[in-house]
Amino acid sequence: MGFSLARSGNTAYRGYLRSGAWFRRRRAWFTAVKDSGREAVCQVCGTTQRLDLHHMNYDGVSQTPTGAWVSGEADEDLMPLCRTHHEQLHEELDRRRRDFWGRDRRRATAMIVVGLRKRRQRQSTPGPRRRGRR
Repeated sequence: MGFSLARSGNTAYRGYLRSGAWFRRRRAWFTAVKDSGREAVCQVCGTTQRLDLHHMNYDGVSQTPTGAWVSGEADEDLMPLCRTHHEQLHEELDRRRRDFWGRDRRRATAMIVVGLRKRRQRQSTPGPRRRGRR
């Protein structure tokens, strides 16, 4: 199991996300995507504006005995999301924490992203909504 950083009320979590190690890791992730000829997009809406990186897990993140942060997350453990959808994902993770008990952060994130996509699709689809399956 990797280094655990819980979001709500955890000063270590906030400290890591404000650290130079995280800023360098974040910049390296976006540079690697660009250098590969791809473009980072929000995994919910597809925008390229105001992107955050969501941690699917914190494997590879650690602190040295002196307190310095080490950013060793794998590229595939980081998911680009626009600020709005990143905040919505975290709201859902925090709100439904018990519902995802027994599932890891990666699985819970995937389930929430699928739900956000479906909600977005329903909101953008004109016409009457059908209830139930036929």
